This record gives sequence, C-alpha cells and structure tokens, in this order.
Amino acid sequence: MSDLLLPRLRKKPVIAGVKSVEDALLAVEKQMEIIFFLTGTLFDLQDLVKRDLQPRPLIFAHVDLLQGIGKDQWGMRFLAQVVGVDGILTTRSHLVKAAKKEGLLAIQRLFVLDSEALKTGLSIISSSAPDAIEILPALILPHIHQRLPVDELPPIIAGGLIETVDELKAVLRTPAMAVSTSRQELWSTRWASKQHNNG
Repeated sequence: MSDLLLPRLRKKPVIAGVKSVEDALLAVEKQMEIIFFLTGTLFDLQDLVKRDLQPRPLIFAHVDLLQGIGKDQWGMRFLAQVVGVDGILTTRSHLVKAAKKEGLLAIQRLFVLDSEALKTGLSIISSSAPDAIEILPALILPHIHQRLPVDELPPIIAGGLIETVDELKAVLRTPAMAVSTSRQELWSTRWASKQHNNG
C-alpha cells in the first residue's frame, strides 16, 4: 500500500489539511495529491469520498477526531469497505494495525513534546509499522532531525504551526518528505517537488 503513498509525496510535498467538504473541494481544484480530513462527521467524509473528484487525491481520515465512527477494528473495516477512504491518521497504534489489516494506508501521528515523548513515540512506531509518520509540531524538525533514526523510519511528514513559505521551505530541508497544512495559501501548485523547495 505504501507504493500508493510515496509517489504522491514525491510529486507534491504539501498535503492539504481540511476541516470541511468545501475546503476539500478547493484542495482538489488546486490539484493537491493528498488530503487529510481533520474533523467533521462520518457523513461529511462519505459525501467527499463518493464525489467524482478529478484529479482524485488520496483521502485520509483523522479517525481520532472523526465523529460517528468506532475507534476499533470494526470502525476501520467500515472506513475501508463502506466509506472507501484511502487511509487514516491516528495517534493510536492499535488503529494503525487495524487499518492496515483492512487494506488502508495508515499514518501515525507523533507529538514531540519533549525528549521522552520522542523516545516513546519512536518505540511505538517500531511496533505498529505505519506507512508514514507525522511529526508535530512541524517547526521542531529543523532542530531535532539529527536525533531521528531516519534510515529506520517510514516516510516522515511534518504537521502543525506552518504559516509561511519560509517555514515550509525550512521544514522541507530536513528529512521530512512532506508538510501537512490547513493554510490554503500554501497549497500552491508551484510546490512541484521537494527538490524545488530546497532551492
């Protein structure tokens, strides 16, 4: 399944974080490759997924915050078989495992609040084996990426607190493959590749 994710991350390293169907449709207009559906209800998510979106982005549901879905293996099965999302975001290891069992992509979120949280998070990730990890807040990455066992980790996404182009570029100079942001002005199609951003 990660074969579906990596080409999208390489093509456009900015991920649209959305909080409504309307925001998601704007992200599609801006040709975003990946959408993180961050909040709302199961009905909102179904409405989005069932639309004939062109071009069709990968749609991830933030299941920790999504209303109307069980936070268990049956909820993940429902998302996969009935709703038809491409993947999930979660802080919970058991949901990562359950989602992958149902054929969904799974991104595990890791909040780096201090050194102990980083250590614990890395340990959890080694056992849950997500398709990618999202490190929050993104702005911490330029300062701590040397401490990360990058070669042993799945693809890294950075999320949270990115507000300017300069901040975006700074994070993309780290080993992070992509940045997720709800700031629509950063969803520009000119972010064609990570290599371009590093320049």
